[in-house]
Amino acid sequence: MKSAFQTEAAVATIIAQGPVPEVLVLKRKANPDDPWSGHYAFPGGRRNHADSSLLDTCIRETYEECGILLSIRDLVKEYPVRQAGNYLNRPVPVTPYLFELPEHPSIRLQKAEISCHEWLDLDYLGDTDNVIKRPMSPRSPDILYPCIPATEGFIWGFTYETLMVVIADRYPRIS
Repeated sequence: MKSAFQTEAAVATIIAQGPVPEVLVLKRKANPDDPWSGHYAFPGGRRNHADSSLLDTCIRETYEECGILLSIRDLVKEYPVRQAGNYLNRPVPVTPYLFELPEHPSIRLQKAEISCHEWLDLDYLGDTDNVIKRPMSPRSPDILYPCIPATEGFIWGFTYETLMVVIADRYPRIS
């Protein structure tokens, strides 16, 4: 049995301020061993024993997945722990961290896990006209989930819910 320490995770919600605020999402590569295979997600992952905190996990995983070395100076907020993977009956406690950067940093994707990245305009994400409902699992075609179309799929589940929390909390003019 895994301990809670091994299953804790952290993600970085990275907003590039620029002329229009945009958030970074990564698309996970297709992998039969990954329950989130092919999904859009924030950079992040599971805590390992070398990490002294979940913030360290967030910073390490972000660097490994997309080459962005986050700084504590850019940390805006730690959000409460939420469960990811509920629809799979494999919940993982995940702590989201919000980082705001002045502009897009350069990206170096970890090609073994990540197929692409995308910067999404917060105005687009916060516009309720862009939210649709659709089945996200072929095993449950009658269950519809709220999601937002992206270039190569949909933002949904934990990532969608976290984005809505961040937008409502930090960018209320958008929602």
